[in-house]
Amino acid sequence: MDRRGFLRSGTAVGALGLGVSPVVATTAAEARAAGRYRRRLPDGWTYPVAEELLPFGHGVMSGDPLADRVILWTRVTIPDARGWDSATVRDPQGFRRVAVRWVIARDPGLRRVVRRGRVTTSARRDWTVKVDADRLPSATTLYYAFEALGWRSPVGRTRTAPAPGDDVGSLTVAHFACTSWWHDVFNSFARVAERDDLDLITHAGDHVYDNSGGHPASRVWADQWSWDGDIDNADVRTPAELRRRYALYYADPQLMAAHHAAPWAIMADQHDYDPSTTDGVTTLSTEQAGRVFFEWTPVRPPLPDGSGRFPASTGPRKQVPVPRGDATLLSYRVLPFGDLADVVLLDVRRFAGRDGETSQVLGDRQWAWLERTLLASRDRAAFRVVVNQVNLGQLRAFNLPAASAFAQAFGMDPNVPEGELYTTAWGGQPAERTRLLAWLREQGILDNVVLSGDSHGFFGNDLVEDPQLPAYEPLTGGGTLGAVGVEMVGSSAGRPGGQDVIAEELYFASVGGSRGAAFADAEGFDARYRPAALAATLALETAARVANPHLRYFNWRADYGHTIVSVQPDRAVVECWSTPQREVSPQQTMLTQLTTPRGAPHLTPVLQPQPVAGPRRGRSAPRARTRRA
Repeated sequence: MDRRGFLRSGTAVGALGLGVSPVVATTAAEARAAGRYRRRLPDGWTYPVAEELLPFGHGVMSGDPLADRVILWTRVTIPDARGWDSATVRDPQGFRRVAVRWVIARDPGLRRVVRRGRVTTSARRDWTVKVDADRLPSATTLYYAFEALGWRSPVGRTRTAPAPGDDVGSLTVAHFACTSWWHDVFNSFARVAERDDLDLITHAGDHVYDNSGGHPASRVWADQWSWDGDIDNADVRTPAELRRRYALYYADPQLMAAHHAAPWAIMADQHDYDPSTTDGVTTLSTEQAGRVFFEWTPVRPPLPDGSGRFPASTGPRKQVPVPRGDATLLSYRVLPFGDLADVVLLDVRRFAGRDGETSQVLGDRQWAWLERTLLASRDRAAFRVVVNQVNLGQLRAFNLPAASAFAQAFGMDPNVPEGELYTTAWGGQPAERTRLLAWLREQGILDNVVLSGDSHGFFGNDLVEDPQLPAYEPLTGGGTLGAVGVEMVGSSAGRPGGQDVIAEELYFASVGGSRGAAFADAEGFDARYRPAALAATLALETAARVANPHLRYFNWRADYGHTIVSVQPDRAVVECWSTPQREVSPQQTMLTQLTTPRGAPHLTPVLQPQPVAGPRRGRSAPRARTRRA
């Protein structure tokens, strides 16, 4: 079955417990609208959507929870034979606007209602719905749904953050990065959706890619062999195509299940915001990409003054406004989780390298915001969970013959000053990283758990200015300086890591082709090139750990998945989970479990790990197979 067939399969949606139900209209206007609406897809309709869930064909989602409010999101799909682009078909089936009711309650049956409201949506915002449900109880699991055109959406589950003084015991977070629709069946999202103990799902960026990347090592679907001739494989060129790309992702039933399971906190990376130019003319600007990002995600827009503060709730009858102009670039923010932790989301992409500014990664305004945020957190919260798009810890050159070619294949430069292999953001500005880590030490802000992305592998670091003796002692995390926090770079869901990139290079060298050429020997690739690349990757991992003693865990193999973090009053626990990439499967493997104690940050492997479970869990934790790395 190809990917589109999978999406259109009723069993795919039904197996994950997703569904819509008819509702009785409460007004004459709603009854007339329900009578006019046609759910059936017209002949030739190609827009990605879960047909069984119409008009809510991309499910529901929540995000950016505070102690008293949370963002709720959905989209209304109105199939029309004239096409799917809301910029050209502004009245599908004759609808210029649609009334949408929403409700949030204490029970999945939506009987113990806490808050409800009614808003309208239209083609102007691509028929998306985004409300700020306020006046909610803190530290509470809640359920929500939308109603429109005679149908109720699937019921989503969310959770408000704890308020100061709430006794919550732990904060349980699932972390993702670099999710590629073309290269992964998203088993990790389904595994996360099965949990009922999550407080938050974080994403460090490339939540939705603007291009497939054409990586044959990971291609899984029968209709993906030519990725430039199909709108859902080719590079995004316009706002309409970018909106469609979000629809493509959100129609995936496994990702949809995770969207329904817990609130999300997303920081966009470069592929979420990449502009596009055709024949010298900009067809998709960064500002337009930012507007689509805010339309299609439950990200809470901060105030446009760059302070990182949030505006007041828009209330039950108004949508959250979509930012315009420079405000589309502003998404750095903090989500307080009571006395236990603050979740801080950094943007190292859109403010880096500004002329005349002291900070060449964050920009001066974001740097000032970060200092204020961390100082306030030090005096209130035990930990800081920092979502950071690109590796903060060093990855310095290792002395192997293939290191230079390997680094260049990843877009790295092994010849830069100080031997940094990663030259994006913090790696390209080592003085800026030193400035941040030294400042954390000076201010006594030590209990920091950084969750990063971009590298397509699991990188577990102690965060230190100088990772060599005597400044850093790798057995304890101490030394004359010592660690000021820890970092786990989350693996990708599909985008190739070290092993697959090496295998691609070997494959194309043997066939005399180049990246992007036809890839016709998938079985031979798996049988010959992946095993050869595994040996090289293991050698690279060993060399990297020797050159980087602060690198406490390193896995750049074909292990794709997610990270689970449990923040507790006296420690934080970090788990790396891998799931099968090419076929839908209930299996998952815990690759490693590490802990870091409060007051003395240092990642230490757990010798006999048991999967963490939050205090609200109503069933046993998932059975894990542990593999030593």
